[in-house]
Amino acid sequence: MAFPPLKSSITGTYPNPSNAAARIGFADLYDYVTSFPFGQCRLVKSGANLVLQRHKGLWLTIDDTVYTIPSAGVSLSASGLTPGTVYNIYAYMSGATMTIEASATAHATDTTTGVEVKSGDATRTLVGKARVVTGPGWSDSATGRFVISWFNRRNVDLYIQSSGALSTSSGTPQPLLSVEFLCWGDEILHFSTNGTQSNNTVNSTNSMSLGVDSTSALFVSTNWQAYANGAFGPCCGVLQIAADCGGVSHRLCAWMGCRWWRYCQLVGSERI
Repeated sequence: MAFPPLKSSITGTYPNPSNAAARIGFADLYDYVTSFPFGQCRLVKSGANLVLQRHKGLWLTIDDTVYTIPSAGVSLSASGLTPGTVYNIYAYMSGATMTIEASATAHATDTTTGVEVKSGDATRTLVGKARVVTGPGWSDSATGRFVISWFNRRNVDLYIQSSGALSTSSGTPQPLLSVEFLCWGDEILHFSTNGTQSNNTVNSTNSMSLGVDSTSALFVSTNWQAYANGAFGPCCGVLQIAADCGGVSHRLCAWMGCRWWRYCQLVGSERI
């Protein structure tokens, strides 16, 4: 970490400070300002490609040096990548050209700069994460959020609606609808469900739940008993969990803290 120059070396009138002292002072000031890590960017899907775009500035720190992000952004296609694989996206300099790459190598915090980098390679700065779909290609939609940015994160919604009736007669939870997404390990996740349910057998009980990375329910949104054949009742509830291991049960830790790819689904069961 550089240190700021003395105020007397960059303010005043000649000969105090002298031209030489002022030049040194302003050089120290530049080193100090640029010693802070910059991440003035956001990784998004644009067209068929991933694009690292400028966001609230134009600088990105790579290998302890501040570089200017091109005004058009930096693109990456999914060509040659494996569908179903989650990749970390890293930015690096290829000569004088900023480039991004997809890598399955984990990220780690650089002990010198504090910047999140490719594990074992400080020349690669982490800028995001993405999952490849069949094609291969990139995807970011209301039912599958498969592109996330490390810098300048934003809240995104997922949404799915049944086009018809969903049913099960099983006494154990069965998947009915699901959405898939990526997230970082320090994020809070919010889920909700809303609708109606019915049962064609009087006194039978419906259980409608939300499950994350499993058909096992994390939260029973509605446990409802039919008062008559074909009776209708509500199906609604909310669920909030932390994505890191400290916020969920151990059974989910292996998925939520490490795997990074998740799904949330509505599950249902019937008890007669």
